[in-house]
Amino acid sequence: MKFLEYWIYLVLSISKIVLFSVYSGTEFQFSFFILNLASIVVLSSWTLLLSYRKRRWILMLLLFLHSTLLVSDLWYYRYFDDLLSISLLSDVTQMSDVGGGFMTLIQAEDLFFFADLLLFSLVLFAGRKNQETSTRKTKRLLAGAGFALGFLLFAIPLANSYINEEKWLVDEPISNMREYYQLGFWGYHGLDFAKGVSGLFTNDSITAQEASWIKDLDPETPSAVSDSEKPNIILVQLESFQTSVIGQQVNGQELTPHLNALKEETLFFPSFYHQTHEGRTSDAEFITLASLQPLKSGSVYTQYAENEFDGLPELLKDAGYDTAAMHAFEKDFWNRDDFYQNIGFNQFFSQPDFPDNQKIGMAVNDEDFFTTSIDHAAQLKEPYFAFLVALSSHTPYEIPEDLKQLDLTGYEDPLLRGYYETIHYVDGAVGVMIEELKEKDMWDDSLILFYGDHDSGLTQADSEMAQELGAETEVELFELDQQVPLFIKEPRMEEGRVIENSGGQIDIAPTILDIVNIDPPYMLGQSLLDEDNNLTVFRDGSFRVEEFYFKPDLTSPSGSGTCYDTSSGEKVEFAECEPHVKTAAEQLRISDLIIQKNALDQLNTDGD
Repeated sequence: MKFLEYWIYLVLSISKIVLFSVYSGTEFQFSFFILNLASIVVLSSWTLLLSYRKRRWILMLLLFLHSTLLVSDLWYYRYFDDLLSISLLSDVTQMSDVGGGFMTLIQAEDLFFFADLLLFSLVLFAGRKNQETSTRKTKRLLAGAGFALGFLLFAIPLANSYINEEKWLVDEPISNMREYYQLGFWGYHGLDFAKGVSGLFTNDSITAQEASWIKDLDPETPSAVSDSEKPNIILVQLESFQTSVIGQQVNGQELTPHLNALKEETLFFPSFYHQTHEGRTSDAEFITLASLQPLKSGSVYTQYAENEFDGLPELLKDAGYDTAAMHAFEKDFWNRDDFYQNIGFNQFFSQPDFPDNQKIGMAVNDEDFFTTSIDHAAQLKEPYFAFLVALSSHTPYEIPEDLKQLDLTGYEDPLLRGYYETIHYVDGAVGVMIEELKEKDMWDDSLILFYGDHDSGLTQADSEMAQELGAETEVELFELDQQVPLFIKEPRMEEGRVIENSGGQIDIAPTILDIVNIDPPYMLGQSLLDEDNNLTVFRDGSFRVEEFYFKPDLTSPSGSGTCYDTSSGEKVEFAECEPHVKTAAEQLRISDLIIQKNALDQLNTDGD
C-alpha cells in the first residue's frame, strides 16, 4: 500500500487526541474528530512530497512532538482545567518553587501517549527495504488534494461561525477551552501562537468606544473620607482554604475550631466564591486588590505587573492610609515586589523581614508569620492597611510530624491527609493571631478580614474529599470547588451573624471601601453589604447570581449552557439565567481590556 506509513501516522495522531479527551474528561464529538483530523492533514500533507526515507523520520519526529505537547496540556489541564498558552512563558521561572504540587499531576498511564512511537518504529523497521514507487506528480497531487480537503473541512465551520457572528470568534474569546472545542487541538495552539507573535506588533491604544465602556464604571463624584471613618484595616489571605472545612469534623475532631468560633464575632459569608484561574494565589491577590477578573491565560503579576489598576491600596493611600503587604517568601516571587509597589503599597515585608524559624512548605510557619506581621503592622503610621498572605497550607501539604495533631484513620489519600493537617495547623495559627491582636488592643477598633484564596485541588468528582462530603451533583461539586470562607469583623462589632447573600473575591475591595465610605472607581465588583444581588463571574463564563448557577457549554456557540437552582441542585429553565449571560461575558471582556491595554493609564493620561 502506497504511503502506508503516512496513513498509520494519521491514525496514531488522531488516536492521541482521543486519548487526551479520555484522560482529561473533555468532550470528543464527531464534528470535533473531523476538525482535528483536518488540521492534522493540513499540517502534515507536505511530508508526502518527501522521499520515503526522509518522510518516515519526519513523521516519527512529528509524533514525538505531538505527544510531548499533548501530555504537557494534560498535566496543565489536571490542575487548571485549561490548556497551555504561549503567554505562560513569563511564568516558567516561577514554577520551580511550587514544583512539588505539580509532580502529583503526573500519572503512569500518561506514558501511553508515547506508546505509538514504538508501534511506528516497528512499522518503519518492517518497511525499511521499501522502495519509493510513486512519481513526483503523484506526490504533488496527493499532497495538494490532502491539504485542500483538510483546509476546507477546517475552514468551513469557522466561516459559518463568522457569518453568524458567534462571539467566540468575532469578539475577544473569554475562554481557552471554547477556542479548543471550536478549533481543535492544533487549531487552538496555532491561533495561540499567532496571537503571541502578533501581540508584539499590535497597537494597544484603546478606542473611543472602549474608553466609554470603562468610564461607565467610574462614579462621578468620589466621596470625601472623614478621619472618624478611617479604621485600621487588616486583610488576611489564607492559602488553599475551602469553605467545606469550616465546621467540618474528621473522626470527631474539628478541623477549624478557631474559625468556627470566629463566626460568633464576625460577618460570615458561606456563599462566597474564589474566582481564580491559572494564577491561583496571585490571581486571588489581584482580584481582591484590584476588583478585576484574572487573565484567561497566566497571571497578571508576571505579565502586567507595571500597569495601572486604581486598586485598593492606592485608593486607601490617597485617603491617608499607610499601606503594607506581608508575604514571607522571596520578594521577587511572581513579581510581587513590582506589583505591590505599583498598586500602592508603601512597604513590602518579605522573607528577610521574618524570623528564620521552623518552615512549613515554602516559608516560615504561619504562626510566626502572623505574630511577626502584627509587630510590623504596629509600627505603621495609623490609619494603616496591612495585607497578609499566608503560606503554610500550600500544596503539596507537607507538615512536620511534631505538628500533626489529627487522627486521620480511614483516610487513604496522602494529599488529603496532609491537607487536613495543614488546615488544622493554620486554623490554630489564626487563633494565636486573633489573641495577639486582642492583647495589643488592635482588634476592637479595626476592620479585619480573613478569606480563602482558592480550593485545595482535591475536589474532583471522584476524589476522596468529594466522596466523603457527598458532593455528587453539578451544584454540589461547583460549591465544593469554588466556595472559600470570608469573615469580616467591622470596627467595634459586638455580635456576629451569617450573611447568606452570595459574592466573590472581586467584591472584597468594594466592600472595604463601602465600610470606610470611599466610592471605588473602575472596579467590577460591588459591596457585599448593600441590598443588591451580586453577580459572581468565573473565567470560563459561568456565574452565580441570586439562587442560580450557570454552567456554559463551551462546545457550543457562546451563550449556551445549563442553569441550575442552587438550593435543589436541579436544572431549571435557561430563561432564569439568560439575563446575566451577556453581562458576565462583558465583565470578562472589560476586565481583559483594562489589563491587557493598560487602559486606565491611557484614560488618566488623556485626562491630564
